[in-house]
Amino acid sequence: MIFELQIELKGTNPKIWRNIQVNSDTSLNELHHIIQISMGWTNSHLYSFKIDDIEYSLPEYNYDFITYGDSRSYKLKDFPEEAVVYLYDFGDYWEHTIKVTEKIDGKKLLNPICLDGKGNCPPEDVGGIHGFKNFLEIMKDKTHQERDSYIEWCGSVFNPDFINLEKINQNLAKLKKYIREIESG
Repeated sequence: MIFELQIELKGTNPKIWRNIQVNSDTSLNELHHIIQISMGWTNSHLYSFKIDDIEYSLPEYNYDFITYGDSRSYKLKDFPEEAVVYLYDFGDYWEHTIKVTEKIDGKKLLNPICLDGKGNCPPEDVGGIHGFKNFLEIMKDKTHQERDSYIEWCGSVFNPDFINLEKINQNLAKLKKYIREIESG
């Protein structure tokens, strides 16, 4: 079975979102990597999924005050009907909502696919939603004294509308290799 998911980064205006298709046997850990590629994150921070008051991540992230369910064991076929929360980067606190928009029986994908989306993902370590809004204001103002240093830090002039579905899907086609490289260190 194929699940079509809508992933939306909370707190952004205009909205930053992606529509993706994944197989129902995809684990939450695999979904984390799919989201990283689809949204444009760099997998530089910890993550968790909150489902029915249980947080899932990798057990090695457990602390004295929190124990995660294993994100490698939870499969999308067990996803609830209501929206799920995906949190990336516990400092910047990038909260995403994930909704199942369609289930397609009798089919299986070779690779996950990003069907559509809107908006460029914020740069890593920009300071969460508040920092991102400030960053966008500075980038819009060509006379702002900090603009050049932000461009240098970001690597280029940031286009908030940019999304390259072809590149996203090329990277999703290499998902297994990507995960092997990430997990092998």
